[in-house]
Amino acid sequence: MPNSHLSYFLENFELAYSCQPNWESFSIGFDESCKIILSKPEIKNPNSYLNTISWKTWKGKKIPFLMNTKDCDEIISKHKNGSISVNLDIVSSTWFLLSGVQELDKKKRDEHGRFDYKHSLQKALNIAETPVVNYYFDILKEAILLAHGIDIQPERKLSATITHDIDEIASAWKHRIRIALENKKYIKAIGFGVSHIIKPFKPWKNIKELADYNSSKKIPSSFFFLPRNNKLQKIKNADYKWDSTYVKKNIGYLNNSEHEIGVHGSYKTHDSEKELTSDIACFKQRPTSNRFHFLQFEQQTTSEILDSARIEKDSSLGFQENIGFRNSVCTPFKLYNFETEKSFKFIEIPLNIMDCTLEYENYMNLSPKESIERVKQLVSEIKKFNGNFCLNWHNTYFSEYEKKEWKTLYKEILLLLKAENCNFYTIKDLK
Repeated sequence: MPNSHLSYFLENFELAYSCQPNWESFSIGFDESCKIILSKPEIKNPNSYLNTISWKTWKGKKIPFLMNTKDCDEIISKHKNGSISVNLDIVSSTWFLLSGVQELDKKKRDEHGRFDYKHSLQKALNIAETPVVNYYFDILKEAILLAHGIDIQPERKLSATITHDIDEIASAWKHRIRIALENKKYIKAIGFGVSHIIKPFKPWKNIKELADYNSSKKIPSSFFFLPRNNKLQKIKNADYKWDSTYVKKNIGYLNNSEHEIGVHGSYKTHDSEKELTSDIACFKQRPTSNRFHFLQFEQQTTSEILDSARIEKDSSLGFQENIGFRNSVCTPFKLYNFETEKSFKFIEIPLNIMDCTLEYENYMNLSPKESIERVKQLVSEIKKFNGNFCLNWHNTYFSEYEKKEWKTLYKEILLLLKAENCNFYTIKDLK
């Protein structure tokens, strides 16, 4: 196993616990002479061994050890000389999940070039809603305690990042007419068109309302704006003009508040540094946080672009079809550079829940009542590791127009997080 995998593991352990241990003093490695002896992987590709992967219970949760097919009595064992053995591989398993190596297979993509959840190991093993990597980190934390009597206390506390992708502002009136036409309610559609002329229908012009609601709950949040309103490959970017009076006014308002403005990288900017840089240049105050439109992300290429574009934080990596943990981690992490075998500079903030993921029929198809229960379960997992809960809630879901119950759900989620004593941060400010 490359030593780069162990270095990668330890670097992300530091991010997970917000700590900087003296690793040399701990003597961690794969050699029998080490104080903490790590297990080497038995296999290279867990996708070929789905039915024989080892599962063990750690801290009350049954988790898979991806690179092992042989069982063992204990995950951790102590020897007479005081050394500790971790008997199942946690290093290469972490590398497999965090690095996104499974996403390099271009055959496992949807029509937008995104890694498809249905092809993921997370779906195959039913672990999308379990932060498996954080359990692996906890195993090493326990091994350090047993070997050295040092209990690593994380500086990180349970936190939440509330984010809003601003895709649509101006076209609700068109949407209302289109829905009426699709339902063959032609007279109603005409009426909607006439009424819009007399009294403009603009329920999605609610940026200030959303920002003020968050402020009233003392929740700083991140708003991701799309600088372009063109169509590319039949995919619409923003429905608003970047230089419109409404957008300029609201960006000015947000800039003078505790909230953050980030760039919502336009469609296909994930594979073009020139195009992403062009989006960034539209902002008077240079954003340092990004989330790509349609959650497009190409592991190696996009990561290189983010570093080159000097983006410090990205929050694009979440499954669009299912809530949970796309990289099986609930804490900020760094992606792996497959060419240099080192980490990229930018920090990835895992995206856990998106409103449309919960609602859309071809995704999870949940009601708001069903959704809140799933949110509670996810928060319970994140809480175990003082992790970060990241929510993406579009402004269109904070509207009385067709989304009244979802607007209520959003408020319920914030109340739930407040009750859990979450620390709230913008993407930019989360450490």
